[in-house]
Amino acid sequence: MDDHHLKRKVGTLEMVVAMLLSGSIGLFVIKSGQSPVNIVFFRCLISALCLIPICYFYGHFKKVYFGKKELFLMVTSGLLIIFNWVLLFAAFPKTSISLATIVYHVNPFVILFLGALAFHEKLNKNDVLWTIVAFVGLIVIIGLGSASVNSNELVGLGLVLIATTLYSISVLITKKLSNTPPLLIVFIQTLSGAIAMTPFMSVFENPPIGQQWLFVVGLGVLHTHFSTI
Repeated sequence: MDDHHLKRKVGTLEMVVAMLLSGSIGLFVIKSGQSPVNIVFFRCLISALCLIPICYFYGHFKKVYFGKKELFLMVTSGLLIIFNWVLLFAAFPKTSISLATIVYHVNPFVILFLGALAFHEKLNKNDVLWTIVAFVGLIVIIGLGSASVNSNELVGLGLVLIATTLYSISVLITKKLSNTPPLLIVFIQTLSGAIAMTPFMSVFENPPIGQQWLFVVGLGVLHTHFSTI
């Protein structure tokens, strides 16, 4: 097997794993039995702890990566991501996981157009055309899946749209960190998230019990840590 076919198979496998992680996050959130804030706290804490030895091994904890601008952008993008998670996880009990997941993935459209508006990134005709086609398809799917949407589900979908917008802004901010190691960015983002969520968590009042710990740890290790490396 030549390098081209090997890379293609590896790329396909990575895509399948990424889709499985993305599609299963809602199930893990529900099965964890935790509040959105608790879930985000655990997710950030576990991921940050996992990244410490990796970042140290690769020499990412260097002063050159911790300029005021870089640190500000990493923390800001991290806070946007964790509030995106809180809103997304709060939406899952209000609407179906499948519908919430579909709506959440409008973020490529948001990134595309916010990038053009805020960062003056160029849009080519193909980008616009395929974005419109994909967006129309998304609307059709939402329409078919929400023929009898109630007010509670509308609130859930609204939370998802706000969440995906926050995530999209975070992605655009992270683009400005082109000289910063990606793993260090994720470490600072998740560390910022764990610190920010600490005053609001209710872990001691509602601790995970039994099998819930498996889903909590899974969210931190599989859906956050492994998805970044």
